[in-house]
Amino acid sequence: MSTNLALSLESSELMEQIVNLTSTNLQLTQEHEQLVQYTSEQEEEKLNMSKTIECLVSSNTQLQEEKRRLSEMSGLLRDELFQARGKNLELVEINNKFQGEIRNLSGKIGAFSKDDFEKLQEEVTQLQEQNQNLSMMLVKERQEAAEQDRSRTREMDQMMADIHSVNETYQSVDLYCPVVNQKTKERICKKCHDSWRLFEAKCYYFSSRMLTWSSSRAWCRTQGGDLLIINSEQEQSFIFDTSQALERSSTRLWIGMTDAEEEGDWRWVDGSKVTSDVQYWLNRPGMGTEPDDWKVEDPLGEDCGHIDTSENTFVSWMDGSCKIPYRWICEKNV
Repeated sequence: MSTNLALSLESSELMEQIVNLTSTNLQLTQEHEQLVQYTSEQEEEKLNMSKTIECLVSSNTQLQEEKRRLSEMSGLLRDELFQARGKNLELVEINNKFQGEIRNLSGKIGAFSKDDFEKLQEEVTQLQEQNQNLSMMLVKERQEAAEQDRSRTREMDQMMADIHSVNETYQSVDLYCPVVNQKTKERICKKCHDSWRLFEAKCYYFSSRMLTWSSSRAWCRTQGGDLLIINSEQEQSFIFDTSQALERSSTRLWIGMTDAEEEGDWRWVDGSKVTSDVQYWLNRPGMGTEPDDWKVEDPLGEDCGHIDTSENTFVSWMDGSCKIPYRWICEKNV
């Protein structure tokens, strides 16, 4: 009976181990399926990116060919323009010659009889008609040459714009999909390039340098974004916590909020109004609330908004003089 009891206990332990192993095996199977699915998605993304890069390379080749063709066309148009100018000079010489003949004939009219006068008058009329035709041809030649020159200029401008567009596209590819293997030219793409942080559908930049509000905004715009616009409690929490973790020389950072156009009418940099349901102004018990348009440091007051990470997450907005250098936060779509 003692042996039987021991075997029963051992059997129970083995059954428990079997159940645990079965559960572990099931979990590993699920994880394996997830990894297989993730690998498939990564392969599909890599294939799509390869196709995109092939399309860009093909577009660049076509544009280079178009550039060569336009260069050849430009040379032909230049030759035609030179030829047209030569013809114009010839026509001008002929016109001057006819004018001289007309003057000579006019001076000799008094020396001829009536019949001779009528004959000369007829010749003068013919010469005048020829002169008029030549003048019209000269004007037409000049207009055609000018139109050809304008057309060539437009084609060259379009070609330069296309080349600039391709260069920007390749710069974007290199920025967001850098080459990780120089031999195979394999790329790994990311939603936000270096020094920018991803949150939901946007990329954020937290500066380490300090600039005025307007200079901060100008810097953001050169990077394809703008100063930060806060649209939700989650976004406020993210930017506050990240700024606090990256705190360097200053706890204050410019955001895209100002009432410079009308005092007290706070608006974001996209023109939208700062709504009451998304406001996180600093409130100091016994010391008043922000914004207070304090004019001690700047007689013009405080017309630009910033956050202060030394305060609490949801009571950290302040107004300040737009001339004071602070760190700043940019945002742009992924």
